[in-house]
Amino acid sequence: MKIQFTKLAAITFLVLVSGMISNIWAFEIITQDDIRQGLIINVDLVKTADNAIILFNSSSSMNKPYKNTGMTRYEIAKKVLMERNEYFPDLGYNFGLYLYTPWKAVYPVQKYDRNKFFQALESLPKKATKATFLTDGLKRLDSILATLEGKTSVFIYTDGSDTNKGGGMKKPAEIAAELAKKYDICFYIISTADDYYSNDLFTKKFNFCSRVIGFNDFIERPIYNSEALFTVKATKDIITITDKKVVGIKTKNFLFDFDKTDLSQDAKDRLEILAAFLKENPTSYAALAGHTDSLGSEEYNLGLSRKRVERITDYIVENFNTDASQIVMFWFGKLNPIADNATLEGRRENRRVEILVGGI
Repeated sequence: MKIQFTKLAAITFLVLVSGMISNIWAFEIITQDDIRQGLIINVDLVKTADNAIILFNSSSSMNKPYKNTGMTRYEIAKKVLMERNEYFPDLGYNFGLYLYTPWKAVYPVQKYDRNKFFQALESLPKKATKATFLTDGLKRLDSILATLEGKTSVFIYTDGSDTNKGGGMKKPAEIAAELAKKYDICFYIISTADDYYSNDLFTKKFNFCSRVIGFNDFIERPIYNSEALFTVKATKDIITITDKKVVGIKTKNFLFDFDKTDLSQDAKDRLEILAAFLKENPTSYAALAGHTDSLGSEEYNLGLSRKRVERITDYIVENFNTDASQIVMFWFGKLNPIADNATLEGRRENRRVEILVGGI
């Protein structure tokens, strides 16, 4: 079965020349067979987290239909998790799966095992029926995080609501902010929120790596979940056994001066072409990956790489009325260099934003 995972790496980005799109690139789709036959190996991938915890929502509000699929949001979310578990590369992660509606340890944090995790997903309730005790779930998360080493990605499926079990209790966003200060974690809030209160629940940036992702984007842009846990090593190409498929176009990277987010005129000219392409191809999307050189702390560089992709995103959305849903942002700080950080030229090459256009 071919899956919907795309390689986000320096070797797969778009070439836009004199207003014309050229050099369409055929790049690889990673499949379950590729992983099982050992073609995807650890040296080809860079871990962006050591642990993954999923707080899953089985509340009755998840019974809303998902588009015209004939399935509910809850059913779609379960289905997608099960599909992605089939091809997820095992890089030695600890995984945990918990319901917070109410609390239940479905797969208590332990070494990731594909088959056991599949069984855990199968054991989730057949139908969403409960209330949403998100505050309680986040409070329980504290004791789990205290046992873990390394960086943790926490995925929270939420409809934006919370059944608060008592007056004076902190709101979910407040608890999440406290956890982000206490532990080395990144929150990925997968939100089905569709009213003002619900959308406002997680508007605060807890730290530079946390983000809110719309449910539709998370379901239909599988690249979101892969980059939260691993990315392709920038200097590696991946060999697969599948036929190649044209899914992207590539260009030279957008480079930045030291500690800067300013866009050159050349960058602005190329972004105008990119914006025009996205408008003409409404099913396409641009995945941006921000990187830095090695000077400075990890946290500072993570924030700087985020600011660079946000600068590009803001520019094309504000100046060309680009649909923001067509922009997928990632930022890795100094994690994945393409050149030697010991040299001036190498550091210059590493201060980059890479762009892949997919969904073509």
